Amino acid sequence: MDKIETMGLFRLRNSEHCQFMSDVEVLIKKHDPVVLGIDSEYTDFSNQLKLEGVAMQTELGSNMSKAIGQADRQRVRIWKAIYGRVKSTRLSPFENEAESAEIIMRVIKNFGKIHGLSFNECSSVISNLIASLTELANAIHLQKLGIEAWVDELRKENERFQNLFNDRNAEYASREQGNVRLVRRPVDLLYTCIVERVNATIVLGVAKPAVLKFASELNETIAYFRTTLHIRKGRSRERAKVKESSESIAVTES
Repeated sequence: MDKIETMGLFRLRNSEHCQFMSDVEVLIKKHDPVVLGIDSEYTDFSNQLKLEGVAMQTELGSNMSKAIGQADRQRVRIWKAIYGRVKSTRLSPFENEAESAEIIMRVIKNFGKIHGLSFNECSSVISNLIASLTELANAIHLQKLGIEAWVDELRKENERFQNLFNDRNAEYASREQGNVRLVRRPVDLLYTCIVERVNATIVLGVAKPAVLKFASELNETIAYFRTTLHIRKGRSRERAKVKESSESIAVTES
């Protein structure tokens, strides 16, 4: 009867470690922690694994990041549309439209372009630009250019972006600070306890069929992750050889 094999947990990257332990939990649930004789250890293991998941989420970033990126691109697109409309209307054959376009373009240029700005800088520039464009002296020119609705849409999109951005900051502030490597330690200790307990029943010859099946399936999982580590180690060695060869050639040529 084969025992659960050893696994170099410290060599796993954070994402790999979280995945491996999640796979272990799936197997424990499948074969029932009570039947496996590890119900007390499993409860602690599951709780610690949840903490690791929270730490991983903090490390990888917020789920709102994608929505924030989309909102930022949308407000930039609207700004470009307004800029393009005003720029082209400066060439209008109708003098009153061309004059209004010149006035509005001066306002826009006064705040500069928004490309390359940080999120906060972009929000500030757009907010100030809208405040200036909607002043009574400029509002009449927006009407002549037919872009009142566009400016209002830019305001809405900028506010939507700011709300999303603030919500994400609040989310970060409310999260437990994630240090995945630190959180991994208790998970590793509990995993080791589980393995030792299961292996003890196998060595003593008192393991139930479910325990033997669990050990066999866990060994398959371990073999998969060992292969992953082996492939990565091989790639690292190959890169080291290439680097060493390149440096040797450089020295010879010099």
